[in-house]
Amino acid sequence: MSTRSSFSRRSLLGLAGGLFGLSQTRLLSNSPAAQTAPTGDGSFSFAHLTDIHVTPKLRAPEGLRLCVQAVNALPQSTAFVLTGGDLIMDALDEEASYVRDQWACFDEAMKALRLPAHHTIGNHDIGGWSHKALIGKNAPEYGKSYFAEKYGKGSTYRSFDHGGWHFIILDSVALDESSGDYYGWIDDAQLEWLKSDLARTGKQTPIIVSTHIPFVSVWGQLNADPRRGEGPKGLINNGHLVRKVLGSFNVKLVLCGHGHVSERIELSHYNKTTFIQGGAVCGMWWKGKVAGNPEGFGVVTCRQDGTFSYEYRDYGWVA
Repeated sequence: MSTRSSFSRRSLLGLAGGLFGLSQTRLLSNSPAAQTAPTGDGSFSFAHLTDIHVTPKLRAPEGLRLCVQAVNALPQSTAFVLTGGDLIMDALDEEASYVRDQWACFDEAMKALRLPAHHTIGNHDIGGWSHKALIGKNAPEYGKSYFAEKYGKGSTYRSFDHGGWHFIILDSVALDESSGDYYGWIDDAQLEWLKSDLARTGKQTPIIVSTHIPFVSVWGQLNADPRRGEGPKGLINNGHLVRKVLGSFNVKLVLCGHGHVSERIELSHYNKTTFIQGGAVCGMWWKGKVAGNPEGFGVVTCRQDGTFSYEYRDYGWVA
């Protein structure tokens, strides 16, 4: 999530009400319903955990462990976890030693996860891409390589298949060389890879895309001058071009994070793609809810007929 966008996101703590309240269900790890057997119709589910922002501070390791327990208690038809970026609190303008401490907290909490995990990179997972950077360009923690090697299977974007569905993980963060800061962008090399990946997938296979920074969002417009909306850090600046590439394929769902609220956008007569911003595991950076939106994660159920359903779950964290 951007902490330096066109409006102060940290001011959201004072907002009242859940502006984007997707269905919220308290999930208890010992709930009998959570032990449901796999479905017999070939459908499967996965958990979408975004904006975890784990840190040794603020009881964040405790909160992430509670979230992992809730995910482990999901039905047996839950196949994997898909993270949405910002796995740690911040690597943009922190010292390398603290960045390593944050990743150690993430690794320790995720040891208890019983499902495979596929990770999306977020802006706060990138070392030193800030005009306030404390990490030198020659440090191993600088840039995206640390994430790619440990959490991206050697890359910051990739794809995989599961249960007749195709999943595409995008890297939505680029570096503005003039300012030293990040902004939302899908670079040319990735765009060419995406075109090839879609061509191999074909136009019939249902597709889900994961990105950290959103393609579209009204969150900024509701909290700032609507003529201005988000700044360059808040949205994928060439998202309209990427959507044209995706548009002729069977993209059912685009998942994102970044804004820490649950937001669903769909135009029923324009295209077939639903855009969901998945709230935040950490809420307001482990300090409470965001505009009434509790700390939580999403559960997506994918069916053999190419349809899906989405539910946002409060895992019971109290800041």
